[in-house]
Amino acid sequence: MREQAVVTITIYNTMTRRKEPLAPINPGSVTMFVCGPTVYDLSHVGHGKTYTQFDLVARYLRHSGYQVTYAQNITDVDDKIIRRAAEVGVEPRELAARYEREYLRDMAALGNDSIDVHPRAHDYIEQICHQVKALIARGHAYQLEDGWYFDLSTFPNYGKLSGRTEVRPEDAVSRVDENINKRNPGDFALWKARKPGEPYWESDLGAGRPGWHIEDTAITETLFGPQYDLHGGAIDLIFPHHEAEIAQMEAASGLSPLVRCWMHAGFLRVDGAKMGKSVGNFLTIRDALARLDSRVLRFAFLSQHYRSEMELNDATVENSAGALARIDNFVRSIDHSRQRDPDPGLLRETRQQFYEQLDDDFDTPAALATLFEHIRRQNRMDSPPGRQTYEFLTEVDAIFQVLLAVEEPVDPAIASKVAERQRLRSEKRYAEADAIRNELLAQGIVLEDAPTGVRWSRKKT
Repeated sequence: MREQAVVTITIYNTMTRRKEPLAPINPGSVTMFVCGPTVYDLSHVGHGKTYTQFDLVARYLRHSGYQVTYAQNITDVDDKIIRRAAEVGVEPRELAARYEREYLRDMAALGNDSIDVHPRAHDYIEQICHQVKALIARGHAYQLEDGWYFDLSTFPNYGKLSGRTEVRPEDAVSRVDENINKRNPGDFALWKARKPGEPYWESDLGAGRPGWHIEDTAITETLFGPQYDLHGGAIDLIFPHHEAEIAQMEAASGLSPLVRCWMHAGFLRVDGAKMGKSVGNFLTIRDALARLDSRVLRFAFLSQHYRSEMELNDATVENSAGALARIDNFVRSIDHSRQRDPDPGLLRETRQQFYEQLDDDFDTPAALATLFEHIRRQNRMDSPPGRQTYEFLTEVDAIFQVLLAVEEPVDPAIASKVAERQRLRSEKRYAEADAIRNELLAQGIVLEDAPTGVRWSRKKT
């Protein structure tokens, strides 16, 4: 772990549109909330990208000495869940519980385990009602026949995050509540009145269920209070969801800002197009992991800057697999009997640059480029790296959780063949040495001759 006293992390704040130094409300502690999934179906690889990249953010903050409380909600009360449950003939709660389990399974497969708490919307009904009543008391809400709505005319700062107030075609229109009697077109539901066949709760607001946006602010107010440090999510949530969160919480509490720093992850595109069921390129995490090694998929996500749009295709996968193979071969070249590296200055330089790049808005592509430059320069030396390098890689992998593969026990038969080939080469019996290489290759073992010795790895199938 680094010394926090010397750490200065800057983060791009969507609200201000510039990078700003991390300045938590309570120095040394970070409260972090990321919008989680609506659990009505299997999660797609776009979710995988977003949540893997925020997993690294939480890991890096902790590695940098901060105490992080990371919450990611589960939306288990929602229109999408109700519709899907009706389609398949099960209760909405049963459907939501099933896909929550599948989501957590997918996250475990990707190595995303930095979250402290997964609050579920249905566990916060009392807090949701309390927040709606606070908005009513402050004059920010009104009632129609189908429930309670937020009155946008009472919150002049609506739109300060996105720079707009009107719905566009690309917005999640299914989440924009329609009622011809609304005071303003953008007014959104806080509490939806009971409908036949839908789940509901009895309350002072009338029998019903929460709107989508109010679930998140009721949860964060309960966990963190009316103001906290970091809020993350995919870029398509900026409007209207995150704008609604700001309006609700700041109107209910009278405090601003709701969040000190807003972070948004770029889209994931598949085969050149934004992923979606309607265009036929929708890919679940489950399907992706059936084709790809989970380590390769995690590396692919982390090799891209979280704010960048990412393309997932064969080239992305091949590049990620190749990059991991380079790291694996480098790890195999380390001489653990040697404490110091042949050039300690190179390691100090790499370490400094690596952290400087992650300190700059979690620039993972630049940090990984620094690591690969270190590998390139080290591989050209006459002596292998020592334990210092392995310790640094272990430190790095506490952040990335993907760079160090679990090393399989050395197979004595393979080690014997490799040693025999080396002996034959030293005796210039190259044809016999090549025969051993080919024999091992037929068994799926790839040999690589390097200045520091022979490295071997299993061929990817």
